Amino acid sequence: MWSPFARILLLVSVPHACSLLGGMELDVPGQVVELLRPSISFSLEEEEPEKDAQERWKQLAQRASSLQQLECGSTLVDDVVRMVDEAERGDALAMAGLGTIYLFGQDCLRKRNLTWGFHWLSRAADLEQPDAQATLGFLHASDVLRDVYNFTGLTANRSHARVLFERAAAGGSLYALMALGYRHANGVGVRESCAAAAELYERAGLKAAEELDLSRRHSVEQTHQTDAEHLTALAHYMSERERMDRGAVEYMDYCAHIGDVTGKVSMGHLYHMGSHGVRRDRKAAFHWFRSAARQGDGMGHANLGLMLLRQKKYRSAAKSLRRATKLRDVSAWAGIGYSYLYGAGAPQSDELAAKSIWLAARQGHLDSIYNLGVLSLLGRGVPQSVRTGFKYLSVAAEYGQPHAQLHVGRLARRGLGVRKDCQTALFFLKHSSDGAPFVRSLMSVALSAHEQGLPQRALVHYLLAAHAGIEIAQQNAGFLYANAELPLRTENALVYQQRALQYLKLAALQGSKDAQVQLANLLAERREYTTANELYKEAAQQGSRDALWHLGMSYWRGHGVERSWRTAWDLWKSAGIQSKYAQLRGAEATFFGVARFIVEARVFLLFGAALLFVLSKGGNPLDSLRESFGGGAEQDPSAYEFDSEDFDDFDDDDGQDAADSS
Repeated sequence: MWSPFARILLLVSVPHACSLLGGMELDVPGQVVELLRPSISFSLEEEEPEKDAQERWKQLAQRASSLQQLECGSTLVDDVVRMVDEAERGDALAMAGLGTIYLFGQDCLRKRNLTWGFHWLSRAADLEQPDAQATLGFLHASDVLRDVYNFTGLTANRSHARVLFERAAAGGSLYALMALGYRHANGVGVRESCAAAAELYERAGLKAAEELDLSRRHSVEQTHQTDAEHLTALAHYMSERERMDRGAVEYMDYCAHIGDVTGKVSMGHLYHMGSHGVRRDRKAAFHWFRSAARQGDGMGHANLGLMLLRQKKYRSAAKSLRRATKLRDVSAWAGIGYSYLYGAGAPQSDELAAKSIWLAARQGHLDSIYNLGVLSLLGRGVPQSVRTGFKYLSVAAEYGQPHAQLHVGRLARRGLGVRKDCQTALFFLKHSSDGAPFVRSLMSVALSAHEQGLPQRALVHYLLAAHAGIEIAQQNAGFLYANAELPLRTENALVYQQRALQYLKLAALQGSKDAQVQLANLLAERREYTTANELYKEAAQQGSRDALWHLGMSYWRGHGVERSWRTAWDLWKSAGIQSKYAQLRGAEATFFGVARFIVEARVFLLFGAALLFVLSKGGNPLDSLRESFGGGAEQDPSAYEFDSEDFDDFDDDDGQDAADSS
């Protein structure tokens, strides 16, 4: 039976796919495969070997110049010194990396020098280094150095910014391609053109896919990391989130050492990816996954099996994956599919590979849904069909699988096998680009800086992402300009307000209802009540409860509407008597605090009364509660349509396990 998550995927996404497929003659599988060159998300490529000093500084410079955080390690300082030497010898890549490090800082190298940063970046741009040109274009477009740091060494020129972006895009800069694509899509400084935007975003999506393929080697089997820092919206009142900071990592490490299986699996992931301040160490990752597996943990077995596949220890991998399936780990079925697909630890069989991957997909495993689309396009293990492949790709694309988004966008842009639709193509191509590693890096650094009380660092990184067209970054940049305690000079007060309006408008134009609420709040402060109320109403129609609360305040105060206490109260109740963007003081703060307590207390009283009623009936309270709320019997997630005996070709020889480990 299908899991609830998988059912939702199909109900939401397949109708959209069918709208593109409707009525088309799908006789072009060869053309589709030739265009997309689709590949399975998991490969058996070996891990990258340890690099020498010459290769390390180049990799470091490339990563820094592409606006990503560097990995902290014992050789980092030496590698940066080597980068300085190469920059002085005239290497453009070293100049670009060094300039970016000096301008924006790094978690491991916080010291900044704006003068030296601008110097190296300008020299690299003169040598036609694309990433340096793109970053310099951002500095001209945003004027952030003068706004935030009062740096006078650069006179911003927006016309020159566009020229720099175009030169950088021609050179292959992912940041420049996204910045130009966003501008053409929304008519920001250029003529609005869906065709031009889609072409730019397709190039950006292809480049982002290459970077994702490289980063996937540093993960076990996760397209998306578990954190969502890149999706966090700033507000006056933010719910507490689980932070993967140094303290959390230390506690997780402690839990792993005292035998907690969840801590072991988590530390295995951190060591494998080299993230959140943990240096990449495959031996340590293998140790923790194996330790978790020995405790009978399904995820430990699955991750261990996937690591063993890449280490070419196929028999041991197959053994771990089989055990993980019996422990109901979804990704293990995907791993078994890869074993059959590549003939790694099992006889090569496209049919059994497709069945195994299907078992993972039906339980909501996103990569497997994408992989089913790939197998359908290639005709491996299933009949070749563009229609079926496109449906699976659309399901994965709707829920954020970047490779699927890229494929759907490219097909829709050309009308190849599906109905041609530029707007749909642009939507998916943009989202595939937005999944680039540098976006997550910028957003994570910005959020961390905000939480540490470093508004300047947070704003600069949000602005970098904002000019690449990231909606949530535009919203957060507007929030910081309007509310953060930036170094405020008298002449900057009006500039900051204008900047806040500018970025909130950009986010609102992309459909952010939270940005609409904040924009309306700023307009209300300027006594533009009519426009503010219209924005509140539009955001409320999109489902924003915050908009309802602020609209209630308009009725309470009579701002732009006829004063009505009853209407205000009804709106406040609909909003839950609170808004994360409200700034209340004095009597108003007390009033809303008491009102919220009363409303919440009523809920607890009603629940308590229901609980007393259930207990008075006798029997199992949990069963009675489940019945009273309409719950039924739990479904067994292990009930599959395929017989697991189909997958008995694996060699479970215990002796081979010891041989492989040695």
